[in-house]
Amino acid sequence: MKVKSMITTALICALCATPALAQSISDTTPSGSTEVTGVVSNQNPGGVSYVIAIPDKVDFGTLQQPGDNKDAYNKSITFDVSATEINNLTQGQIAVLMKDGTGDDNNAFRIHGKDAANTGKSLVYSVLDANGSDIQKGNLYTNGYLLSTFKTAGNKVTGTLSLAQNQLYMQDLTQWAGNYSGSINFYSAVVTMGDVN
Repeated sequence: MKVKSMITTALICALCATPALAQSISDTTPSGSTEVTGVVSNQNPGGVSYVIAIPDKVDFGTLQQPGDNKDAYNKSITFDVSATEINNLTQGQIAVLMKDGTGDDNNAFRIHGKDAANTGKSLVYSVLDANGSDIQKGNLYTNGYLLSTFKTAGNKVTGTLSLAQNQLYMQDLTQWAGNYSGSINFYSAVVTMGDVN
């Protein structure tokens, strides 16, 4: 039975691979018609295409309440954003912007309490570009703050998320302890230098 099934499958595949049978016109049937079909792609031929790799997750790990307020006690975690593919980019560059994913009018990057004890609590963090500059000190565009621009495949930028643990200084940890999470929205577009300066 298995051999019969394999032969049937092979015949079906062979039929699928053969071109459609041609029609014939002759002295008894001097005319005929052929259906002509096509598909117009909605992609700009020769247009720019790209793939930018962004992190799946960035984890601050365990945050601690500092014993004093003499320092920010920053907890910093790096992340990479890279251009894995860029095609037909003859002018401009690919801009990558970042915005807090909370969706409210507060532009600060935050992680929010997810447990019963810390519901309503949030911790603010900064996003630093490859030069160590806070991206929120730059322009706020419709889709976020500029992290970097890319011109060729293989370009990579290492950014940093930095959370000042002194936000927990003198706080009642019974109200702050627990799990926190948030999200960052990334946005990309082909831009000219004038668009991002």
